[in-house]
Amino acid sequence: MDAIAQKVEALKSEMIGDRRFFHSHPETGWFTFFTTAVIADRMQRLGYEIKLGREVVKAEARQGVGSKDACEKAKQRAEKLLNADQIKFLDAMEDGLTGLVAQIDTGRAGKTVAFRFDIDGVDVTESTDADHRPFKEGFRSDISGITHACGHDGHITMGLALAKLIAQNLDDFSGKFRFIFQTAEEGTRGAVGMEAAGVTKGVDYLLGGHIGFQANTMRGIICGTKKLLATTKFDVSLKGKSAHAAGAPQNGANALLAAAEMALDMHGITRHADGVTRINVGVLRAGEGRNVIAPNGYLACETRGESTELNEFMKSKCMDIVEGVSKIYGVSYDVQITGGTAGGDSDEATTQLYEDAAKASPFIDDDKIVRELSFGACEDFAHFMRSVQDAGGKSGYLMIGTTLAAGHHNAKFDFDEDSLLAGVDVYLRCAYKLNGKA
Repeated sequence: MDAIAQKVEALKSEMIGDRRFFHSHPETGWFTFFTTAVIADRMQRLGYEIKLGREVVKAEARQGVGSKDACEKAKQRAEKLLNADQIKFLDAMEDGLTGLVAQIDTGRAGKTVAFRFDIDGVDVTESTDADHRPFKEGFRSDISGITHACGHDGHITMGLALAKLIAQNLDDFSGKFRFIFQTAEEGTRGAVGMEAAGVTKGVDYLLGGHIGFQANTMRGIICGTKKLLATTKFDVSLKGKSAHAAGAPQNGANALLAAAEMALDMHGITRHADGVTRINVGVLRAGEGRNVIAPNGYLACETRGESTELNEFMKSKCMDIVEGVSKIYGVSYDVQITGGTAGGDSDEATTQLYEDAAKASPFIDDDKIVRELSFGACEDFAHFMRSVQDAGGKSGYLMIGTTLAAGHHNAKFDFDEDSLLAGVDVYLRCAYKLNGKA
């Protein structure tokens, strides 16, 4: 075990403690007040310059913000959990401007290397089964309906450990290191608002990844993720006109039938020859009574595409359907975009960087290294990745191998905490490769 691995190994107990701490206090979306404040306090103590609120989020660019009431309740919960040193960070977060950026400058010329770690949980009620380890060992979620069921508690933990190792060994490095702790990754809602505030500006390399997904064996890794799909999440609200279904149906405007036809027509959109496209209407609600022409309708929809252009093709077709069907049925409509991200591919330079680091890591087995794999799903990181690549920088997305007690977003989700060592080790080796002093 070389010096890098020894430094990582020395933090194992601390990482397990951190992971379980964040697991027990999950927050979702733009309401990650507690999580942001705790991270900000930790990073500031390590010597990083902290940016919060409007410095890292463009408020009007946010998607899927949520209600003011839910935001206030989340903030009040955070206030009860935070100590005096941490609570001071809440002022900058206003109405949910959560997430943060932390940067440290070595004072020596070099690259600006950024790492992105997502910090939100998901709307899942965690299991209380006796065999569920977080319940059995006392670190289950402390709030009903929210859980770290995707591993973001592990991502926060890796970010903090990596930041500590870089700060403690700053004399080994040149250039700058930037840590983007992103909120609202679930639902692909956060990257657009943060990128619009300039958090990736000037970045030469942006590194990020995820525990699990297709990397489902311990001591394994997927180095270069391809085909991160672009997506748009949107809600359609329909307003019709009620009438007696038997006595005067001609006086009504049936929002239920309009919603149903929209759903069927959207699923009938011709797929594109240039690549993968997807459409799903996941929720359809309408109507008020058995004998009433339905005056309202609601659809929760999403499109996906192998590229941003293909996703835009699907979205455009959906908007045509909403407009056309609304005219046919005489209903009005309102479309709200609630989330979305660009599509993209890890670039070859970053994939090679990850592969070299993985081969040098004692926490990863060479025969479990996968150079490239198509994801075929969406991840908000793609929006950051695309912005860096479009500006001439390099970026890529890896997957860290782990065994799972249950799948992502499952009530019994849990991962092997030894995978945290592999993740931090690979990221730290990349930091030395890119900005290590000669």
